[in-house]
Amino acid sequence: MIINYASYTDIGKVRENNEDYHIVIPFEEHNEFAAAVADGMGGHLFGEIASKTAIDTFEKKIRDRRFKNCINIKDYLYNVCKLSNKEILEFSKKHNVLSGMGTTLDAIYIKDDKIHIIHIGDSRIYTISGDNIKMVTKDHSYVQQLLDKGDITFDEFKNHPNKNVITKALGIAETPEPDIFEIQLDFCGYLLLCSDGLTNMLDDTNILNIINQDTDLDTKVENLAEKANENGGTDNITIVLIKTEKKAEE
Repeated sequence: MIINYASYTDIGKVRENNEDYHIVIPFEEHNEFAAAVADGMGGHLFGEIASKTAIDTFEKKIRDRRFKNCINIKDYLYNVCKLSNKEILEFSKKHNVLSGMGTTLDAIYIKDDKIHIIHIGDSRIYTISGDNIKMVTKDHSYVQQLLDKGDITFDEFKNHPNKNVITKALGIAETPEPDIFEIQLDFCGYLLLCSDGLTNMLDDTNILNIINQDTDLDTKVENLAEKANENGGTDNITIVLIKTEKKAEE
């Protein structure tokens, strides 16, 4: 398996600091790869601490030798969320001024032909193959609940004034409720992890068109962020773009 990637983060045009964190972990083993994006919330510094805690915990646990031998990857990834959640809550309780901070977390662990996914909040993961783009996560948000119940249309969903109200995150409840699942790896496509600073500014068609341009990966992620800023840049923008290919047969 050949995996190439690029990542990019931008403060945007409105925020005073960047509360997003991300990480890419290219293992020495050619059949493994991990990456994560976290979008913090809670105001100046609060969200930054929460998102960094989630990313640091994810990296530590994914690099742990015990992970290589675990039998149930889903349970292990849930424990990553539990530990992150606990550390954020304990930090909030120790420093009352930071009460209310939290973070989204979207993370992947690729092993052979499977992509193991953690998702909590409204950051997103997409798969892109040819002219098809598919969001494989579902937003944990108030407007997503309205859409699921049929109370609003998709157009209303995209422009709803409460679009940023999320219903699940790390650090806001004693027990986290992430979505943890796996999908098959498409060896001829892209994986996109991003914070909502990108998806609130660009629709799926815009994202697909930029990714399908004849440019290298670094240029693609920079162009995505640039376009999001052109459209308003109302939030921090963080992008991890991954391209997977099969090795040529010996």
